[in-house]
Amino acid sequence: MKYHARLDYGSNSYFFYNYSEESIIEKVVVPFVNGQVILLKGERLFNMKTATFLKVYRTKTNLKVKEDQSLIDQMKEPSFVENDCSAEIIGRVQAQGTSKGLSSLIQKALHPPKMQVFVVMKFGDEILDSAYEGAYKVVAKEFGLTCLRIDEVQDSGKISDQILEGLAESKYVLCDLTGARPNCYYETGFAHALGKDIILLANRAEKVHFDLQGHRFIQWATEEELRKRLRERFTALEAERNREE
Repeated sequence: MKYHARLDYGSNSYFFYNYSEESIIEKVVVPFVNGQVILLKGERLFNMKTATFLKVYRTKTNLKVKEDQSLIDQMKEPSFVENDCSAEIIGRVQAQGTSKGLSSLIQKALHPPKMQVFVVMKFGDEILDSAYEGAYKVVAKEFGLTCLRIDEVQDSGKISDQILEGLAESKYVLCDLTGARPNCYYETGFAHALGKDIILLANRAEKVHFDLQGHRFIQWATEEELRKRLRERFTALEAERNREE
């Protein structure tokens, strides 16, 4: 069997054709779900976060394609539409073993996220702990979300695994990098690799490391300011998700 995919971004489409099932999942489906950057024909980098629609098709033989227009014509034919196997492919990826490692985390990311904000931040700091209780939890609740910080998890599992699972399962990841803890930067990078919607924050007195200086930060001095800026960011993120749906 041969697998083909149509990817829409804005008013444009891109086509993948004559792949094996394993390749279409690895190179197209998982990057689409996780919003990763992939390499297209002509050595072009493409950010899957900009894509809005994906369909996967299956045929018994290779498609004979001279140009993308011929693919558009083929995919409009009723006989070809019947070959749509998008739901089956997604279901197969979700049903694969979740035994261990990154494959398990990617599969968790493929499932609908929990209505949860996973918070990455330094613990045991009076100002940050107050911001967590008085701003992060408060604003998240206003949007129907719960906040989770790893020190609140009460079970005997391995902490590093629990953190990565929390990142994969949450709707949003909030990373306050005040204090410049290396583990916080690592967890931020991991969330980015999973394609999560990330909110970056830092106290105004904090110097952001060079590798994240190009990203948009909420910089705050007071909890009142933090609540206001966080409400604005959640409002924007929710509006963007509603447009995509």
